[in-house]
Amino acid sequence: AALAFAALRLVLPVKPEGPAVTRPAWWAVFVSGSLIGLVSGLIGVGGGIFLTPLLLLCGWARPKEAAAVSAPFIFVNSAAGLLGNLGSLALLPAALPWWLLAALAGGIVGARWGSRVALPAQLRPTLAAVLSVAVLKLLVT
Repeated sequence: AALAFAALRLVLPVKPEGPAVTRPAWWAVFVSGSLIGLVSGLIGVGGGIFLTPLLLLCGWARPKEAAAVSAPFIFVNSAAGLLGNLGSLALLPAALPWWLLAALAGGIVGARWGSRVALPAQLRPTLAAVLSVAVLKLLVT
């Protein structure tokens, strides 16, 4: 429901100059990061899918800033998830190197597109589409 709400909010029109960016309180950052890590770990969805909309909807960052902040968060969250599961895995999947390579390639392409090519107005609907896919994945699985 949270992802669907965020996707809907991202496709609604915004002022052309964009929302004012405000600095969040330290406790809001700590609580938000902790909750995002917990929820994403529990349901198996990357934390960036929650962090980026939160940054945008709370007015804590502009689209390009949110993408830049989300990338290291996703990396750390993914590494923590992998380390948390290592003890429960008898053997890592044989396809893991290919998944890592695909994730790296996708990350490079996405980062380059988001930071150098895409306009801020293109990032919001793109993120809404990604969130919608995540909602569908959660509903199907």
